Amino acid sequence: MLIRLFIIGFFAAGMLTVVRAQTTVITKASYKGTVGSYPIAMQLQQKRQVDTLSGSYYYLRSGREKTINLTGVLQHPTLLTEKVAVEKEGKYVRETTGRFSITAPLLATGKLNGSWTNTKTGKQLPVQLQLLTAAEDAPVFYDYELVIHKEKIINLSEQEDLRYKATALKIIQEGKVLQTLSGFSEFIGNQPEIELEDLNFDGHFDIKIPISFPDRTKYDGSFLYFIYNSSTQKFIRHQQLIDLEYLLFDPVKKEIYKYNEAPEGFVINCYKWRGNEVYLNHTEKAQE
Repeated sequence: MLIRLFIIGFFAAGMLTVVRAQTTVITKASYKGTVGSYPIAMQLQQKRQVDTLSGSYYYLRSGREKTINLTGVLQHPTLLTEKVAVEKEGKYVRETTGRFSITAPLLATGKLNGSWTNTKTGKQLPVQLQLLTAAEDAPVFYDYELVIHKEKIINLSEQEDLRYKATALKIIQEGKVLQTLSGFSEFIGNQPEIELEDLNFDGHFDIKIPISFPDRTKYDGSFLYFIYNSSTQKFIRHQQLIDLEYLLFDPVKKEIYKYNEAPEGFVINCYKWRGNEVYLNHTEKAQE
């Protein structure tokens, strides 16, 4: 697969300076399955050209608020280590409690098999996982090229600062530009990147572009969301999701979550899809 670069241009003392850097592509793959007889939901993310993995999973009976973090390395088999926070002498530390061993490539097949081992007792349970997107989905194999420039701003400390700003995203297959997403001009982080994740739970990867709001002291990050249409093989900007800003997606429950601060703590607005739009299904209080 070709490594795509974005080009950054900015004016300094009347000169246009061009910098070349790699666009980071992160794939977030979701699975449902079982550890022994216990149903679970799992999400793993991988940066393209990098062998390390990160992610989380939760037992459906416990709920998504009790997720367990995972880290691992792509190899044969793929090994994932889980860590949970435990209290020791009045402090919380992260301890390894289990390990997954997965035998099949994570995105090349719909079904995965393996085992989970309790690191304290050595007890093993069989693991079965089902990939919730199409195996070898087309967007995973596209190349992506962000169009970026640097812009001078006055930051919250009232100092001059240069920030990256994205104005377009080129989607490329075998050197040919299939589509250019434009019509936006948003600040991004220090490492420009895009994320691939199934946002509307149709089994296909969609696009998230992380953006930032340098004029905010809180809630200073969000995404631009683009939904993949498998019939036209084009991505479509989804303004409703963009207006909702930072969202979390649960493909097992087919729900979208937005956390909001309230006087009594955080509340979660839970959205569902109806056609091409989302609607507020219910609101719940976030667990402490």
